[in-house]
Amino acid sequence: MRFRKILLASLLIFSSKMLCQQYTLKECIEKGKQNNVVIKLAEQSLETREKLLQSNKNNNLPKVDFLGGYNYIGEPIKINLQQVKDGIVEGSATQSASSANAVYQQITGNPLPQQVQNVIYQTSKDIISAVYPNYNPAIAKQSYFLAGILARQPIYLGGKLNAAKELSRQQVESGKANLKSSQDLTAYNISLNYIQVMYLNSMIQKQEKIVESLENNEKYAQSLLKAEIIPPYLKNWSNITKLQGETNLKNLKLEKENALLTLKDLMGISLDEPIEINEELNENIEVPTFPSLEKNADLKLLLSKKKEAETTHNITKSLSRPNIFAIGNYQFFRNDLPLITPPWLVGIEMQWTLFDPERKSKNLASQSLIKEADLLIDQKQKSVDLATKISENKLISFKEQSETFDAARKQTYTTTEMVRKRMENSLSSVKDVNDALQLQYEAEKLYYTSLVAYQTVIATYFYITGNVENITNYIP
Repeated sequence: MRFRKILLASLLIFSSKMLCQQYTLKECIEKGKQNNVVIKLAEQSLETREKLLQSNKNNNLPKVDFLGGYNYIGEPIKINLQQVKDGIVEGSATQSASSANAVYQQITGNPLPQQVQNVIYQTSKDIISAVYPNYNPAIAKQSYFLAGILARQPIYLGGKLNAAKELSRQQVESGKANLKSSQDLTAYNISLNYIQVMYLNSMIQKQEKIVESLENNEKYAQSLLKAEIIPPYLKNWSNITKLQGETNLKNLKLEKENALLTLKDLMGISLDEPIEINEELNENIEVPTFPSLEKNADLKLLLSKKKEAETTHNITKSLSRPNIFAIGNYQFFRNDLPLITPPWLVGIEMQWTLFDPERKSKNLASQSLIKEADLLIDQKQKSVDLATKISENKLISFKEQSETFDAARKQTYTTTEMVRKRMENSLSSVKDVNDALQLQYEAEKLYYTSLVAYQTVIATYFYITGNVENITNYIP
């Protein structure tokens, strides 16, 4: 029965290990590029900019609109007959006199006497004036529906169209730079977290060995107590030290679980998905060669933003130039209009803003934006140069520090073994061995902490120089 329980437990442990996905640092970074939310947002932003660029490529084509509307006039339209009364009366009277003269001349061959023409003119004028309406007639219909097609073709816009295309292109380049910056930052954070997991793996492995030694010491102390060679309090010390070692081991395993949760979040996978990383800190890392700084993603993003600012300035300057359009309008539905107009028209239209009180301030603001971009680029360049030099110095410093701590921890191995042999020869106590093991643990911790610092600086250095994925050449 006991054998079955042991076999079942072993199978469960084995199956859980098989289900856990093993990841290298390179695989973690690739997974993060596929699933990380920050990167997905940057990709979506880039896609949006690319679609806007595609739409701006067609901004020189004509735009055709359907225009339709229903209008209701508050008062009926009135024809102002009084304004044209004098002209109508005068014209009608003159026409009557001329007609009478023409008829008389056809009959007699002689023109109508001027006195008679004057009488006819005045009589016609008096009659027409008497019968001419003394009011303005109104058109009863007050609502109209119109519908038509309006086409507008840009001819000259002072460079606005080309500038808009260039701005969209620069925004796409900024989107690409932003995506690269997001990818580099995600890869950098994953690398730091992966290094932390490797550190915990190394410390767990060392702590397990120390716990095993503490358990052996506790058993040895029990045998000495039975033989009445040591007092009970020394046996109690061995128990307490063993419990402390076991507690430290549990804490390290919990820290690893938390580090794996953070890593899964950076990789964009479910927190419930089982993964396992068994790699330990690489103890044989050389100082990398120092590449150029031209690939820094943040610096590229700022340079792209500066080009955007320059293009925006060109657009601002183009606002002072005229806009010329070819227009065409065709109305296919215009029933019940009080005035009969032609159904279509074509023409040239020009729009030129002669005075804009905000134009000067806009130009100054766009120029200031370019200067601001220059300052940010200069600041970032200096920051990158400084961080790179500091990282290069830290790499050398931490390399030497790791070698020193490595020699120190190896010396603690010798010390622990010597104290153990002395205990076996009754020349030292169980507590002395436990103290030596504690000193060994602290030396191990210092050494691996220095390795973490060293590898963190390597990751930081590659991130600063824009080669963050090169860290996978140094970390498995």
